[in-house]
Amino acid sequence: MSGKSTRQERVPAPPDGGYGWGVLIASFFIGFIIDGCMYSFGIVLPDIKDNFKETQEKINLLSSLNTGFLFCSGPIVAGLTNQLGIRPVVMGGAVVTALCYVVSTYSPSIYLVMISYGVIGGISTGCTYISSLIIIAQYFDKLQGVATGVTMAGSGVGAYAFAKFSQILIESFGWKETLIILGSIILQCCLLGALLRPVPTKPKPKIYEQNLVEEVHTFSGSVLSLNEVRNIQKKKGTGSLIISILKEMGNVSLLGKNIGLLFITLSNFFIFSGYFIPFLFIPIRAKQLDIADSSFILGLIGLVNIPSRLGFGFLADARLISPINLNTLCVIMACGSLWSYSFLNTYNLQLLFAVWFGTAIGGLNCVTTPYLKDIVGMENFSNAMGIINLFRGVGCFLGPFLGGIISEKFSVVASFVYSATMFSFGLIFAFLVSFGIRFGLFRTASYKAANTNEI
Repeated sequence: MSGKSTRQERVPAPPDGGYGWGVLIASFFIGFIIDGCMYSFGIVLPDIKDNFKETQEKINLLSSLNTGFLFCSGPIVAGLTNQLGIRPVVMGGAVVTALCYVVSTYSPSIYLVMISYGVIGGISTGCTYISSLIIIAQYFDKLQGVATGVTMAGSGVGAYAFAKFSQILIESFGWKETLIILGSIILQCCLLGALLRPVPTKPKPKIYEQNLVEEVHTFSGSVLSLNEVRNIQKKKGTGSLIISILKEMGNVSLLGKNIGLLFITLSNFFIFSGYFIPFLFIPIRAKQLDIADSSFILGLIGLVNIPSRLGFGFLADARLISPINLNTLCVIMACGSLWSYSFLNTYNLQLLFAVWFGTAIGGLNCVTTPYLKDIVGMENFSNAMGIINLFRGVGCFLGPFLGGIISEKFSVVASFVYSATMFSFGLIFAFLVSFGIRFGLFRTASYKAANTNEI
């Protein structure tokens, strides 16, 4: 056998089952833990605020920084997983995140908590969560849609379970002990990550070399084309890989070439400026209304996410309604729920809001990939998803901080008005894209709505 053949490059061979089901279960529980802790953090914030005696806007920066850096960590995760492999990145991210939770309880200043939980914790959370979704794309090909849907369902279940769990911990122990316990639970992702063994490989066929574009999309963001990262590393080394990652994070030139992408990016920026306001302020508003069980309201938002994602995902795949129009419909639903919030002053009406808003954001999150493919095509999908999530991250940085300022100067209800206003701006741009695609203004070669019966 020649030396050339023995060094033949190998590529992933998705088994679409087998050990992949074990990987699927592990990824499900990673999402269950990571997103469960993240979405229930609003329950802990009031106690942190009282401890440090800080304003609401400063306290909200904890969530702003954490979610913002999570959204922007995709290119970093791509580089790390290519250098080290998925298993060590998941496990290492879990260790760092757990330490960030524990260290935050010993911080004498809120600014140190911002660094430990917000910045470092946001990036390390992305390492664990995004990497666990990358491996799903490697293990499943024909069943990738189902596998991804099941994995993402872990987020909804976790949001429901951890909201009540965090409330019990706060009432029983206090915020410091709660963060330590949550950190110890996050540490269990190390055990789950150990189950994520590398996918089986096969010799690389010639057609693979010519046509493959490896892209991975997750709820939290997109990563660099893994092929691009691999080629850069082989040719130029680690230094050039880091430079390439930084360039990818700041590469927004596609916005000037595609007005449809520009408008939907602006829509996402405004939407995510208001996205996390309910998760942060529902516990505060519930306390004002003398509602004892605010954790169930938050948990219900996560719970209805599950059927919502599955339902809107099915509609997007079936093409009965175009993905971009499904997105616009979801934004309309979210706007309606947020604008009506100031009138929802009873426990049952708060639950109604949770179902309404949770259904809307569940749909928003599951149609991003199909509508982006329609707008920019597969050849620009990776870059477009990176741009979208960069602007989402900026929105997450600004939104809770501004919402905190508004709640301090006016009222908690005013922060929901701010969120509704941001979603309304997002709706304007989403509607412009729907209108433009419907009448052929933004349509690309990859968009096939003209040849179907979709709305």
